[in-house]
Amino acid sequence: MVGAVKRHYFVVVPPSSDAVVPMPVILVFHPKNTDAALIMHSLPFPEMAVRRRFIAVFPDGIRQQWNGGRKKAVSNDSKASDDVAFVEAILDSVGSKYRIDVRRIYATGISNGAIFCYTLAARMSGRIAAIGPVAGAVGINVPKQFNPAQPVSVIAFNGTDDTYVPYAGYRDPDEGLLSTPDSIAYWVKADGCDPKPAICPLPHFVPDDGTNVIRFTFANGDHNTVVVSYVIVHGGHTWPGQHADPTGPKGRSTMSVDATKEILDFFDQHPKS
Repeated sequence: MVGAVKRHYFVVVPPSSDAVVPMPVILVFHPKNTDAALIMHSLPFPEMAVRRRFIAVFPDGIRQQWNGGRKKAVSNDSKASDDVAFVEAILDSVGSKYRIDVRRIYATGISNGAIFCYTLAARMSGRIAAIGPVAGAVGINVPKQFNPAQPVSVIAFNGTDDTYVPYAGYRDPDEGLLSTPDSIAYWVKADGCDPKPAICPLPHFVPDDGTNVIRFTFANGDHNTVVVSYVIVHGGHTWPGQHADPTGPKGRSTMSVDATKEILDFFDQHPKS
């Protein structure tokens, strides 16, 4: 229960969860108009949790969406659920049942779930070590409302041809989004990273999927944080490394980078210090 609202989540716990060594926790947030069960079966995080030994948590948004905390939330109003309080309650609950590593709590998601990751990191920077948003952006009002108290490492993936979360952002006084470069710049500044990135074009895989991937790395952030931005040129509203119909409404998906692997490797390298 969060306030007067009953909330739900799935949790995948690997074998030997009672071991002495605490385990990381990765929160995986679904996109709008889907749910936790669907993203559990569409991305390999449950299998990875067993193989790489972390606790994977799949929360359900109310009415299949996340309000992201961009607007003031009222916990007893199902239309304006306090999703940040929900995450805090999840971590408290999971932490009471299993040995978790409080220095290695992470969040990832796609679309509306990725947008929520950005807000969650801004509002819970004391608990979240790193985030891996895919096809998301920072809410236009987040920089005005929240100043992260601690640095949070970021690895992000965005397509230049994304029509759902436009690379150039969009201006709406309540639900608008920053552009991808401005979203990254917000976290580069918040983390105290080098303003000039190292730029690395990734090699092209065969067959040609019509995309090119460029990685921008902003290093030397406070407390060893780093911000990494993968820009998928001609990429759509898709999860890199997952096949998609390039003629469909979400556009192309690149196979030149596996977002799941990159996110998990990044999380392994960036505990909270």
